[in-house]
This record gives sequence, C-alpha cells and structure tokens, in this order.
Amino acid sequence: MDAPFTVAALVDIDDFVASRRSRGQPWALHQLDRAGRAVRAVTYGRPAASCRSTPPDEWLVLLTGDDPHTLMTEAGGLAEELRTRIVGETELTATVSLGTPHSGPGGVAAAERGARWTNSYKLLLGGDQVITSPAPDRPGSPPPVRIEPELARRIQVGDVGGAAGLLSNWVDRCLQERDLDPKTLHSWLMGELLFVVDVVNRSRLAGGSTDWLEACARLPVERLITVTEIHERSYLHIWLEETVRRLVPGDGAKDILTMAESYLTAHYTDPRLRLSTVAEAISASPFYISHLFAEERGTTFLRHLTGLRLRHARTLLSTSALPVDVVATESGYLSAKALRSVFRRHVGCSPTEYRRQTYRARP
Repeated sequence: MDAPFTVAALVDIDDFVASRRSRGQPWALHQLDRAGRAVRAVTYGRPAASCRSTPPDEWLVLLTGDDPHTLMTEAGGLAEELRTRIVGETELTATVSLGTPHSGPGGVAAAERGARWTNSYKLLLGGDQVITSPAPDRPGSPPPVRIEPELARRIQVGDVGGAAGLLSNWVDRCLQERDLDPKTLHSWLMGELLFVVDVVNRSRLAGGSTDWLEACARLPVERLITVTEIHERSYLHIWLEETVRRLVPGDGAKDILTMAESYLTAHYTDPRLRLSTVAEAISASPFYISHLFAEERGTTFLRHLTGLRLRHARTLLSTSALPVDVVATESGYLSAKALRSVFRRHVGCSPTEYRRQTYRARP
C-alpha cells in the first residue's frame, strides 16, 4: 500500500503585531485563546487531521489521505471552515495558506514548508482569505518606480519622517504589481535599504566608495534578513519606519512621538480626529505611531486621546455650569450620549453624577 499523503494548512492571524500594540497584550491573549479554541473545534473528531500551535499567532493543521486530489479538495474545505470559524468567534481575521500534498520520508516537513511558502504571498495578496497555488517567481524584474533621488534628498535635509513615509508609499505601489512574488519584493526592499545606508554613511574609503564595514554596523545583516520573514503589510510598515529611523542620525522615534502628542493636545477637541489624521499631519505611518505609544508610553493612541478628552470634560463639569451636551462638544464628542458612554466606562459614573460630587467637594 502506498504511503499516505500529507497537506499542511497554516492558520495565520491577520495584523496581530499591529493589533496587539494598538489594543494591548491582555486583549491580544484573550483573542488568541478564542482563536485557538476555534481551530481545535474544527479539527477535533477528524481522524485524518491534527494541529499544533506555533506562537505567537499561528496554527499548523496537517491533513492526511491516500489520494492527493481528494486530499486537496478536503483541505480547501477545511481551510475555509477554519477561517470562517475564527472570524465568527473572535474579533480577528485569519489567512489560511495551503501547501501541496507530499508523501514518503520527510513528507510532513515538506508539506509544512510548502504551506509557509504559500503564506509568504499574504504580504502581496492581503489577509482574510484562503491562499493556494502561488504564482511562479519572476526574478530580475525592475521595480515599477524609482525613488532614489527623492529618498536621498529627504535624508540629506533631515526629513526622516518624509523619507520613511516615501519608502512605505513606494512599497504600497510595488504591491500593486501583477504577478509580483515575495522574493522579488524582498530584493527590491533590500536594495532600497542599502541605498539608504549608502546615503547616510559619512565614512568613505580612499577611492570614494562607501566603507561598508562601518555602514553595516548601522544595519546589521541579520536585521536586513528579517524583512524576508515579514508577511503582514501592517508589520512591514512598522519595520520600515523603525529601520529608517535607526539608520538616519538623531532620535527620530522620540521626535515622531512628541509631534504626535503635540498634535493630539492641539486638536483633541475635534470629534473627527483619527489616528490616520495625525499620521498624515506629521508624515508617519499610523502603524508606527501605534507602535510608539505602546513601546514608549505603555498605552494606545485611543487611550491617550480619550484621556485628553475626559480630563477636559472633568474640568468643565467641575468648574462650569455648561450643559452636558455643550461639555461633550467642547471635549471632542459628537453628542452627550457619546460622552456619557465613555465617561461611565472610564470614570465609573455619569457626567451629571460627577458634577454633583465635585461641586459638593469644592469649598
């Protein structure tokens, strides 16, 4: 009897790093627990299926069978069921990537490698879907647009945010190319990053060429290789922002965070204010701003904004007789109802109750 075939399905939570940084670790762990239960519920009771968790946000599901064509049909149905179950039972979405069937010694390992290779196309195709049959590579093709002159100009004038934003926008443009494959995109990215290193590096050898020994101290090879492991667009933008700011002299991260906080302080009373608004105003990506609030302040963009608005609302409630709907408008909320909802959730009482308590407490 022929050895059974194995096909792997890689279940990968979409935008997990960005979501964890913006919404917090407790929320992320709770959602992952629910997603894990959903995966186990789908595979439980299937003798030919098994699954294991691969932290932080993936599950590898293996399906075996004697006929490779039948096996792929079953794997496709299982993959869609996994994706639908996670979407229905969590606040997350997931991408399920299928490899091709393998048999014999090393068949399981080969099946897993195939699913992971398929999953690398998530960077190009986006998430919340089942991915199969990646397109063939097209090595040697040039990028759709060249940005080196403008990139060099922005770096030379110290516009770090503009340089990082230009590079992120360039990536988005490249991702629109038809038949693009991950290896080609990674090659283009590495070329642009090495170009940034060359522009930034002041040390030159006798013949005028870049001193790459010193240059590579700015961008270690292992960090450059890391980009080949990224398959989320949101995380790629965060990584690019961090890398460019690391390469270019100055403490760009703190500058960006300071600008974001200053913009929020000046505009928090605008009810239309969003993370995207701030990002556009200070020439940084929203993913990177969320990352900085989490890493540097231990909070989220929304919590910081809510704190500013509630502090102003509490001041107005305890020092004025303005109606609650006016207090709401002055604090950045579209209605008194919206203010009451946020106020009760964060302060523990209604705006009217807070006013009554603070007025009584005042001499």
